[in-house]
Amino acid sequence: MRDSWLNLIGRLFVPARPQLGTCLEARGTYAEARRLAVERQARAVSDCVARIEAARADVFAANDGIVTSKMTDLEREWRWLSRLDPDAALMDAWAQLAPARWVDHKRWRDVDPDTRLDAAIALASDVEGVEAAEAAASALRAALAPWGRTIGARVRWRWFDADFEATDELYETALDAATDALAAVPGAAAVLERAQGLGREAREVVLARFPDREVLAAAVAHAAFVDALWHASEFRERVNPVAPLMDLWRSGYVLTAVDATGVTLAIPPL
Repeated sequence: MRDSWLNLIGRLFVPARPQLGTCLEARGTYAEARRLAVERQARAVSDCVARIEAARADVFAANDGIVTSKMTDLEREWRWLSRLDPDAALMDAWAQLAPARWVDHKRWRDVDPDTRLDAAIALASDVEGVEAAEAAASALRAALAPWGRTIGARVRWRWFDADFEATDELYETALDAATDALAAVPGAAAVLERAQGLGREAREVVLARFPDREVLAAAVAHAAFVDALWHASEFRERVNPVAPLMDLWRSGYVLTAVDATGVTLAIPPL
């Protein structure tokens, strides 16, 4: 068990991204296409506004209170131009880089518009890892449901900004049940001590890799502790609620939020 956790910690926040080189080569092309599209839209809107102002001046000069069809058409044109999607070039890139089954699922939509291209590159470069992370998130929802934790089905992807701070709350009920069950196991005190030791070691190893991520270290430590107790108790034949979280971490991704609407997974920097 110790080796399994140490191996997992070594893979934290390190997605495989086997297609990163190919995706990065395409980034420059599509970044330029997006820049040109945004510039064209800005010029078109500016030109339309100038024509609207000129038409409005003509209406005032006529002093007859009549708003011409030209004015109406220009305002309609302005509304249409203002709604043009600046992500059109990005969607073209996504269609080229992502597998066909992903094309209609814009995983980068929850990312700030200015960084969506890089998010698309990061996700498309690691198809198997991203799908494994999403499957783990779904499995986590199912595994925690019997323990009173309601997690929505939606999976959001965002750039990493903070680690999820409530891992202990996710497992509170399951941990209480495992602890109670452990009381019936011979040598329960020794088992508890070993589990606590594993948690402490896991925390130290995480902090050795990520000195500034105490929250992540605490989450891994707590998960390792619960996992050890689960395997030692009579619940070991039941679905281990920690296993999906371990699978998520092995995929190279981490949680940043969990609530009744779903989970948010962090995209590590390119």
